[in-house]
Amino acid sequence: MNCQPSEAPCIKICEHDAFKVLGGAITLDYDKCTKCRDCVEVCPIGIISIQ
Repeated sequence: MNCQPSEAPCIKICEHDAFKVLGGAITLDYDKCTKCRDCVEVCPIGIISIQ
């Protein structure tokens, strides 16, 4: 909840539309995620973890 969805780097960089906003929270749709880790690299608070 640290980034505004309109400004979130993870949403902007994801080419697979794997991030969604639900109830104001940014969530990751693991079914769409290709584990490219681009979002991990741009997250300003380092909260994204792809396994």
